[in-house]
Amino acid sequence: MRNFKFILSLSLLFIAAFTSCRKDPLDEDTDAQLLFSSDTIVFDTVFTTIGSATRHFKVYNTSSKSVRISSVQLAGGSASAFHLNVDGAPVVSTGDIILRGGDSMYVFVDVTIDPNNSNSPLMVEDSILFVTNGNLQRVILNAVGQDAYFHYYEYLACNETWTNDKPHVIYGYAVVPSCCNLTINPGTRVHAHKNSVLAVDSCATLRVLGTVADPVTFQGDRLEPDYAEEPGQWYGIWLSGGSRDNVIDWAVIKNATIGVRVDTLGTSANPTLRITNTKLRNMTFAGIAGIAGAWIEGENLAITNCGQFCAALLYGGRYKFTHCTFGNYWDIDTRTAPAVLLNNWYEVDDFTNEYRDLTQADFFNCIIYGTQENEIGLDSNGTGQFNFLFRGCLIRTNVNVSNSSNFQINLYNADPSFVDVINHNVHLNAVSPAIDSGDSSNSLPADLDNFPRPVGALPDIGCYEWH
Repeated sequence: MRNFKFILSLSLLFIAAFTSCRKDPLDEDTDAQLLFSSDTIVFDTVFTTIGSATRHFKVYNTSSKSVRISSVQLAGGSASAFHLNVDGAPVVSTGDIILRGGDSMYVFVDVTIDPNNSNSPLMVEDSILFVTNGNLQRVILNAVGQDAYFHYYEYLACNETWTNDKPHVIYGYAVVPSCCNLTINPGTRVHAHKNSVLAVDSCATLRVLGTVADPVTFQGDRLEPDYAEEPGQWYGIWLSGGSRDNVIDWAVIKNATIGVRVDTLGTSANPTLRITNTKLRNMTFAGIAGIAGAWIEGENLAITNCGQFCAALLYGGRYKFTHCTFGNYWDIDTRTAPAVLLNNWYEVDDFTNEYRDLTQADFFNCIIYGTQENEIGLDSNGTGQFNFLFRGCLIRTNVNVSNSSNFQINLYNADPSFVDVINHNVHLNAVSPAIDSGDSSNSLPADLDNFPRPVGALPDIGCYEWH
C-alpha cells in the first residue's frame, strides 16, 4: 500500500512537471486575429513641443492557442510624432512576440508635435501596425496640435501685451519685471505647466482685461478631458509684495494650487488687487490668498470647490467683497477648513507671535456656504485690530452672532439652493432664500452674467441675480 502511494505521488509529480514544461501550441491559421480594446486612440489638443498625456490600450489573444505577433510598428517610423511602448519597452518597431492563449498585453502611446508657426490647430495622424500570421491589423492614432507662445523661465519684456491669436504657455515661471506692466487682452488663453507660476514683481502691475463675451482663461497645459477639472495642475498667479494697481476683470482661473496670491501691502493709494467678474475654482489650497497685509477688493466673484479655503485672508490686511459667492463643496478628500478665513497673526516660534492689523474685512451681499457646519473662520489672537463686517449675506455658521455689530441683516444656515454645486454652477434656483434678500445700499448694477440687478429694490445675495 505504501509502495502504491509512493508510485502515485511520483506519477503526479511527473505529470505536473511535464505539463508545466509543455508549450502551448501555436495558432498558425492565416485567419488568426487580435482583438483591441480600442481601434482608434485620440489625443485632444496638444501644445507643440510640450508633449501629451500617455494613452494606452490592450491587445487580446482570444484564441485558446498562442499566437506569434511577428511585427508591431509605427507606420510613420522614427519620423512619427507618436511614441510607442509595447509591454513595457519603448520602441519604434518590435516583433516576435508570443501572446499565449487568452492572454493580453498593454501598448502605451504619447505624442509630441513640432511647432508649425500657425495660429490654427493641425491634425496629426499615424497608426500602429500589427502583423500576425501574415494578417495586417492597425490601430489609428489621431492628435490635434496647437502652436502657442511659450514662456520658459523668463522675465517678460517691460510693458508687454499678450494677445489672443495663440495660447500662451508658461513653463516654470513668467515674471512681470519690477516697475513694468503686463496687459492680457480679451479672449486670451493662458496655460501653465506643472508647478508653473505667473508672477508680478515689486512695483509691477498685471492687467487682465477680459470681457463678458471674451473672458481671459488661466488653467493647466493639459487639455485632455481627464484634466478639464483636475485641481493642482499649476501654482497660480502670484502678486508679490510691492506690486501695485493689479486688475483682473472677466476671467476664469482654475485648477491651480492658489488661484491668486496677493502679498504684503504696497505704497499705492489703490488696492493691491481689484478683481471683478471672475470665476475661480478647483484650487488645492485657496481661490484667493491675501497674505501679510494685502489690500484686495472683489466684486461679482464665484469662488468654488477648493481643497482648503475659497478665501484665506491671512496676517491682517484690508478687504472688501461685494456680491461674491464662496461655495465650497470640495469632495476629493476631507476638508476641515472654513470657506472664508480671517486672521491677524502668525506663530514665529514656540514663544513668539507676530501680529498684523486686520483694518477692514467687509462682506456685502455675499454667500458663504458649503459642506462644513461653520464656513467662516474668525482667528484673532486678541492683539492688534480685527475689524470685519458681514452685511446682507447668507452664511453657514455655528458661531453665536446675536447682538454683534459685526453681523447685520444676514441670513444664517439657509441652504442657498444652487443649481449644481459639484459642477460649480452657483446660479440660484427659483426657491433660493437668497432671492430678494440682499442689502440695496451695497448693490452692484449687474451680476456675473452681466444681467442687471434691480434698481430701487432688494438685490439677490451672491454673484448671480435669479431670472
